[in-house]
Amino acid sequence: MKIGIITQPLSRNYGGILQNYALQQTLKSMGHEPYTFDMGGFTWYDWVEKNLKTVRKRLLGRRAKFHGTPKSFRIKEQPLRRFVHSHISLIEPRSKRPKLSAIDEYGLECIIVGSDQVWRPRYNYKITDMYLGFMVDENIRRVSYGASFGVDHWEYKPKYTSACRELIQKFDHISVRESSAVKLCREYLGVEAKHVLDPTLLLCADDYNRVIEHIPTSEREYLFAYILDMTPEKRAYVESNAQRMGLEPIILGVGDSLRQGDSIERWLAHFRDAKYVITDSFHGCVFSIIYNREFVTFGNKVRGNSRLDSLFEKLGLMDRVVVDNKVNGDIDWGEINNRLNLLRAESVEFLTMALRK
Repeated sequence: MKIGIITQPLSRNYGGILQNYALQQTLKSMGHEPYTFDMGGFTWYDWVEKNLKTVRKRLLGRRAKFHGTPKSFRIKEQPLRRFVHSHISLIEPRSKRPKLSAIDEYGLECIIVGSDQVWRPRYNYKITDMYLGFMVDENIRRVSYGASFGVDHWEYKPKYTSACRELIQKFDHISVRESSAVKLCREYLGVEAKHVLDPTLLLCADDYNRVIEHIPTSEREYLFAYILDMTPEKRAYVESNAQRMGLEPIILGVGDSLRQGDSIERWLAHFRDAKYVITDSFHGCVFSIIYNREFVTFGNKVRGNSRLDSLFEKLGLMDRVVVDNKVNGDIDWGEINNRLNLLRAESVEFLTMALRK
């Protein structure tokens, strides 16, 4: 089956790119032919929007920095976009919105929405597109896989609640990434949804190692800190624990913190070779789990804690959240991997059922 995938822009987000890569790989292993609507690299419009936000913050007396030139951002994201073009089948041209014409052009028989925070209004150019409002009259199978609201409360304005509630009735099968999203779908959209794994967890370490086999294993012993929202307190926690463990700290960010030369492959290799991981990222936790690396995470209310809570509850990892700067005990990876394999099988079964002809 030829399948179109709609997700967040594949731009300056390691986890966002890899979740789409993993979903495509899973679909290909099932005999399908997936294509992802390419809705992003960094644009001049994004640059203007970010700097206007900085101006507003400064006028309110808050600390905020201005961003580099559009060219500097494009240079930074090039290694990530190179991975996208090398490993993900795309529907082009790039646009802020999916194109209806692609259905006939690519012979699509099904559209999958997800994963990532595709159903969170603040992260989407037009939220109704993520409920396939641009193709409301098309006779095509509609599926959501691991779609996420990002938070455990309702953020939609009434007019969008009504519009999306009507659009989602046309979906043939619905699945979401968090247990809280099951409840939100029922209460606000009037549909039942299946709770499934983030696509990155459908693959195992061996699958990702094939992507980075050209990167030699590091001879250094280091603590890998993947921090999306760095603060002085987080930096102090990272440095003090690296010192206590006798490990070299390697600190990496994303988005505005991307440095020229950062890449998806090197990011994966950091998890593969790390002795310990500290993160405030959902996908930072995910790849620590995939590679069976001891880790802890900071909560991140702005970006959404529900996805972490949901995954940790199912795997028995609630003690991985940093509380009062305490370091947690060792993880029983045998038990964790057994639970993960069961959840992986359930998630693949949902896809098999949803795409069965």
